[in-house]
Amino acid sequence: MDKKIDVFLISFPDSILGNTIGCDLRILDPEATAADLMDAFDALAQEHLAPCKGCDGCCRERAPLIAADIPRLAQLLPASNYPAHDVCKNFATISVKRGVTDIVLKRKADQACIHLDTQNRCCRIWSQRAFVCRSHFCLPRSDKIERLRQDIVNAGINELTRLLLVEEDNGAQPLTRRPLAKLVNPMDYWNN
Repeated sequence: MDKKIDVFLISFPDSILGNTIGCDLRILDPEATAADLMDAFDALAQEHLAPCKGCDGCCRERAPLIAADIPRLAQLLPASNYPAHDVCKNFATISVKRGVTDIVLKRKADQACIHLDTQNRCCRIWSQRAFVCRSHFCLPRSDKIERLRQDIVNAGINELTRLLLVEEDNGAQPLTRRPLAKLVNPMDYWNN
């Protein structure tokens, strides 16, 4: 399999530390997908980074859930006709403000992610963790990576909203106080 995206280490100037190691990317194939980006991130992590076990700093930050996360997280649940709904019901908090959805991983009372084993300070679902978790490293990232990551998250939340609308239309019980179609303009999500 040919690499479609290359994520590599580079030197970043840092006002406190001088130069520090960070990462950047090169898109080698214009048809590359978010899955190709994840493969490139996984390769970088496997080759150059220490495991996150014992470090849980990022597990207390906002962690958006996107449509691409649904198949991985659905593996943790019984099979369902409404996988997006089941994943969100079990693992997410959905809020809608002025017709815009925000879908994030649920938090415990101490604001840690529900998947964080706080005693061992590691993720309980490491192999199924969400895109935002898989694409985060404790390294500076280039503006190119940050923009691409943010674009994927924004488009992914929109696509997840569309999936939830479709599942509700097909009989799934609403996850919000009212049907999602009453809280957002469905046409905003059909045109993605």
